[in-house]
Amino acid sequence: MLRRLIVWPLVVAVAVIAALGLGAVPLPASYPGAGEGDGPKPHRIFVLSNGFHAGIALPAQAGGVGERAAGVMGELGLDPSNHPVDPAAVRHWLFGWGSVTAYTSLREVHDLTAGIAAQALAFDETVMHVQPLGALDGGAEGLYAINVSDAQLDALVAAIGRSFARTDPIPEITQGFGDRFFAGRGRFTPVATCNSWVGARLREAGIGVGAWTPVAQTLEFGLARVADAQAR
Repeated sequence: MLRRLIVWPLVVAVAVIAALGLGAVPLPASYPGAGEGDGPKPHRIFVLSNGFHAGIALPAQAGGVGERAAGVMGELGLDPSNHPVDPAAVRHWLFGWGSVTAYTSLREVHDLTAGIAAQALAFDETVMHVQPLGALDGGAEGLYAINVSDAQLDALVAAIGRSFARTDPIPEITQGFGDRFFAGRGRFTPVATCNSWVGARLREAGIGVGAWTPVAQTLEFGLARVADAQAR
């Protein structure tokens, strides 16, 4: 019993130190086509974080020809008509990944209970969350604007698409904002969290956030660094 009382706090302490350390280490371009660092970056994406959970917002219509002309939803094989909103009012689509228990039980951070947390962290099944958004202001708190190239946007869309297990929405589950949930791939764990999912998808597109971002704060540290570098 005494050994457990000593070991578990040490394990938690090591995990916290690892998260902070790896979150501070930028991992730039893992995607070969992202080496266009000084080239044109005509698309602006956003990462939204409420200090607890983060998601990636992509422009609804990125322009261009071919598949991109169908918009981000068309590229992902998703039907925008599944979302009860005016299509003309949608400027961005917000994508998130996470525990089905947490996603469908939490509206606010204060809704979190020990039971929900325990079930979510116990290798819970996952869902993809897709929400329509209007115009976004890059200066708002918790909103990070990042300019990306054509190749980076394509890589990001492809990376997000791989997280969908199905492209038809789960019936009768919504947070009430025109959003829909879809069956996701992978399991939610203390290591693979909603925030580490965002970090991994950004790194696949060559955006240098932290090497491991299990909590929102480690993710935001890298996002602030990228945003500051682009502003210079």
